[in-house]
Amino acid sequence: MIERVVNVNHMTAKRLGRVQLLAYAAPAMALSMIVVPVNGILPTLYAQNTRVTLVAAGTVFLLRAIYDAVSDMIIGYLSDRTDGRLGPRLPWIIAGALVIMLATFMLVRIPADADILYFGLWTIVFFTGSTMIGIPHFAWGSELTSDYAESSRVFAYNSFFNSVGSFLTASIPAVLVYFGLSESSEYTPDVVWLLGLGVIVFMPLTVLAATTLAPRPPKIMTRRASLLNTLKSVRNNSPFLRFITAYIIAGAGYGFFVALVFPFISSHLQIGEAFPGMLMVLTVVQMLAVPVWARIVRWLGKHRAWAWGWIVNSLVLLPFFFLAPGPSAIVPATILMGLYAFTNTVSAIAPFALLSDVVDYDRLKCGRNHAGQYFAFMMFAVKLLGSAGGLGMIVLGGVFGYDLAENAVNDEFARFGMQFLFIIVPGLFQLISVALIWNFPIDERRQGIITRRLARRDARAKNRPVVA
Repeated sequence: MIERVVNVNHMTAKRLGRVQLLAYAAPAMALSMIVVPVNGILPTLYAQNTRVTLVAAGTVFLLRAIYDAVSDMIIGYLSDRTDGRLGPRLPWIIAGALVIMLATFMLVRIPADADILYFGLWTIVFFTGSTMIGIPHFAWGSELTSDYAESSRVFAYNSFFNSVGSFLTASIPAVLVYFGLSESSEYTPDVVWLLGLGVIVFMPLTVLAATTLAPRPPKIMTRRASLLNTLKSVRNNSPFLRFITAYIIAGAGYGFFVALVFPFISSHLQIGEAFPGMLMVLTVVQMLAVPVWARIVRWLGKHRAWAWGWIVNSLVLLPFFFLAPGPSAIVPATILMGLYAFTNTVSAIAPFALLSDVVDYDRLKCGRNHAGQYFAFMMFAVKLLGSAGGLGMIVLGGVFGYDLAENAVNDEFARFGMQFLFIIVPGLFQLISVALIWNFPIDERRQGIITRRLARRDARAKNRPVVA
């Protein structure tokens, strides 16, 4: 059977312009402004201010993982097959932005009579929109360059804008207090409502910048991939199976951190008023850490830098065991959060750049472009962070009996459960994953071989059909 081949050049190996990279990464800022609150703050606020219980909120995030297992694969597959004037990725990003704007509006309202159906429905809609943006956006980034080092630079910019979005999220409570619009720097329903309105404004602006100033996603010269061929390529791609196994294991542990960091600070340490300031410190440290980790990745290689970052990151939370609740914990807790943010920033650069190499390996091996589908698998792992956190909340409330209600008194067993799930579990999962990524099979030398072979094959295939 003769299949159509898109007549365009292969991914460039040239250095991308700064304006191009800034425009490409801009949507990550708007998305990160709301993803962290949806994962880490809204479940607690719904449990405290609506008819949704802590166990119910955790159940929503677990069920969402099942839904994501289907929706991520479908959107990744369709993203690879989408064609048109805007290319294969931008239509999905534009549509996803509209979905997120609607879901954000409904979630941040936090109506007092909201039940699990309301919270669950709009959580599902929200993460559908985030998938529609996230998967095509990451796949687009992987297609901007085939150079080993330049791919790390692409995702370093993306990580920086993620941190900028998180910084804006963290700064809103302090800004409101400064202008006399709020009496407390804590995340209240009113604060989250204003944050949601900010996201609704920023989202279309950043997507507009990406669609007009960033390089258009290239149409890779390749055969159309059926869903069956895609699944076969994943099953037969041993580097990817190793990559995604490590990512899912560590991601499950990180999900506990994301879901429990707000209740740990506000309820266990009883310094909730300091949390926005900690989040600001965390995001500033992340922004400063991006260029540092970009250099370390270039120096050590993607997989070794990733492994070392996770080893250190697994240890920095341990001193939290020795912090007594109350105002005296603010300074040491802020320092520890900063160290955690610095060491974890490698996770926002190395894995995404490494997956770009895995996608190239797959394209060389099977002759088809599955970038969207591979990043769909990764996005599923990313979302597993939140759903694993839901499991943590269920265990915290159902097994250890921890109560998040205001003025609740928790016994020693409940408090130990909070410490164990927040301090020990994330690091334990990450250390298990290090064994899988330490000697990852695609390094700079092997990626160079893959890139040269792809370039030669694309040159031969240009302007002529490919026989399936």
